[in-house]
Amino acid sequence: MDRTSTFRHVVATFLLSAPFSVLGQWSAGVMGGAGLDHGWTGPSHWAGGLVERRLSDSSSFVLRLSGQWYDPIERAYTELRPNSDGSVEMEVVQAETIRRYGLALEVKMPVLSAPCEGGYHRGAYVVAGLGWEHAQRHVRGIAVENAVGTEAAVLSEATDRIDRWMGRAAVGLQYGTRWGSPFVEGGITLASDPYAGEQHWLFPGQIGVQVGYRYTFRKR
Repeated sequence: MDRTSTFRHVVATFLLSAPFSVLGQWSAGVMGGAGLDHGWTGPSHWAGGLVERRLSDSSSFVLRLSGQWYDPIERAYTELRPNSDGSVEMEVVQAETIRRYGLALEVKMPVLSAPCEGGYHRGAYVVAGLGWEHAQRHVRGIAVENAVGTEAAVLSEATDRIDRWMGRAAVGLQYGTRWGSPFVEGGITLASDPYAGEQHWLFPGQIGVQVGYRYTFRKR
């Protein structure tokens, strides 16, 4: 079993291990954010959802499973290639499109949090865990000088699928009410380089801020 399959197995165990009848241990929410990804060398925007489970009514630790969908990255750069006879260099535009999604399994622990009136929590917390990202990178090589009509000639086309792992850490603030808890988090990752593989790790891999809303099905 490879590491990607192992991670998916852990996620499935998280979803199936808890008694769903204990609603007070469960929360669900949505979030969105923006940041800078040093692996993909550009800005990053995402949206997603999360499910949280408190380990027990007497525990302060919360397990979080989240999924993120990222805006596609689209960019182009030029290079010079020799013609087939080696005579004249040809200008080629490399058009790159990257589509990504990810999963994360994390532990959340309050650091400056106290129950407010009614049993809903407000304050600060920290989050740490492991993330996995899957990317599909599509590259087209287009000959600028050999345009036919309004369409340029496509010289090459390739698609790569890239999986990478990352360690994740964040600090957050939440404001609990009977209608739910809005929150804001600032995070950072240690991630493998998507172009160099696991031989090269980046810190920070990604830095960013996300905001969201979670609803706890029953107060603690």
